Amino acid sequence: MSNNKLKYCGRQLTALAAAALLAASAASAQVWAEIGDAGDLPGTAQVTLGAGGLATIDGVLAEHDDVDVYCIQLTATPPAGLPLVSLQCFQDAGPSPWLFDAAGMGVRANQICAGGMKVLTAPNVSLAPGLYYVAVSHVSYAPSSVLGNIWQTPVFGPTSPDGSGAGSGLLSWIGPLTFVPPNSYQMTLGWMTYCDGATPAEQASWSTLKTMYGD
Repeated sequence: MSNNKLKYCGRQLTALAAAALLAASAASAQVWAEIGDAGDLPGTAQVTLGAGGLATIDGVLAEHDDVDVYCIQLTATPPAGLPLVSLQCFQDAGPSPWLFDAAGMGVRANQICAGGMKVLTAPNVSLAPGLYYVAVSHVSYAPSSVLGNIWQTPVFGPTSPDGSGAGSGLLSWIGPLTFVPPNSYQMTLGWMTYCDGATPAEQASWSTLKTMYGD
């Protein structure tokens, strides 16, 4: 084979490999897997990084008192009654989802497993796009503010805050430590994107490809 044909084949391989890399990156960009242990309050929440829509968050409640909080962005005002967060479940005793706004004020919660999901639907009050926090806790563990429980428990949701502490932001989590970890979970999100943009890695990817296939 001539040198020109070899170079042409090399460029074709480079283009194909680049396309495969970009496709894989786009596919994986829809899922956030917990890194280490996400914090339990807005100030220590795990900041999700990426571009495009954020469809799924996977994680593990590793300890009896573990709570995982993630920073996300709401991209548009969702229609009332449609799902914002859906957490896979097998029974009511599984992990429960909670949604808070940028100030840590409660938005929606649900501790009831129905159809294999604990679903947080959009409330009748319109939600403005912007920063929010989504949390996962053991079902016995509930959010509290300086004024008391943010929701009355159990939460026969999806429900907006109705506890004595509803008028103040998330401060702590309280409840009996009755569940044995670890407990994995998977959340599906609607109208959500990452909390912050990721640092582009295209240049590094192209360098790797050039090293593999040459010019």
